[in-house]
Amino acid sequence: MNPIDLLADPEINDVLVNSTSAIQVEGSSGLRNTEFHFESEEELKLFARELIQSNGSRVDLSKPFAEVTIKSEYGLLRIHCILGGECSIGTQLSIRRHSVQSLTLRHLLDTRFLNSVQLSLLGKIVAGKQNFVIAGATGSGKTTLLRAMLLEITDERIITIEDSRELDLANAVSLFTRTNNHEGVGEISLNQLLREALRMRPDRIVIGEARGEELEVLLQALNTGHSGAGFTIHANSADEVVARMLAMLASGNIQPGLGRMMITSSVDYVIYLGKAPARQVLSIQRLGSNE
Repeated sequence: MNPIDLLADPEINDVLVNSTSAIQVEGSSGLRNTEFHFESEEELKLFARELIQSNGSRVDLSKPFAEVTIKSEYGLLRIHCILGGECSIGTQLSIRRHSVQSLTLRHLLDTRFLNSVQLSLLGKIVAGKQNFVIAGATGSGKTTLLRAMLLEITDERIITIEDSRELDLANAVSLFTRTNNHEGVGEISLNQLLREALRMRPDRIVIGEARGEELEVLLQALNTGHSGAGFTIHANSADEVVARMLAMLASGNIQPGLGRMMITSSVDYVIYLGKAPARQVLSIQRLGSNE
């Protein structure tokens, strides 16, 4: 048995290896400790390296961290690794499960992730090609909801841009970033992929998670005629969403006044998710003055 087998419990979504003897899982009942352990740091390090190498990547002392996405019997897994000895005392692994089942908005209604009023509004947002941002804390279901909304679209050219393959949509063209290789070259950023996507005749552009300069490029595109776009960001409250976007724009020297105008003139809806006591849509707010 290895820690991935802890995902045999369908209620578990995350496995967190903090040390050889401290392995936690998180699911519907929250974060809890397990009895699983490795015999030694070397055993853990070997397991981590083999896991990363299974996707054709590498982790070693010259580059002690890596993130990959792999398929497993328990679903699509996003794996982040920090190798012990360089920037961490011991090897760290974070394993997140993304369901192989494509949950629709109707499925999310059945599981009380959202209610009937929210279902109707989300359907109108998608059908009306409104631009939206899905926000929430880590593990609140942002990617799950984004995927479900995109599954409502059957006859448009969708281009998704992600760091790792999480949306995994059959009805989309998928682009992925790439980190530098061990020689320090070859990086492909979200910003680069977004600029390429704009030249690929998209009907809709979707960014798995906006974190920096790519947000400015996206908002500029939305202000010049692109519609139906969606992206996610991390935020601890619905009121914090605009401030988070302003902070990202400020990193590109966009002044707050101009940044706010870019946001309110291009983003139609903010969808905020929570995870306590269970993952659910907490609010859907109209943003800006373009009613």
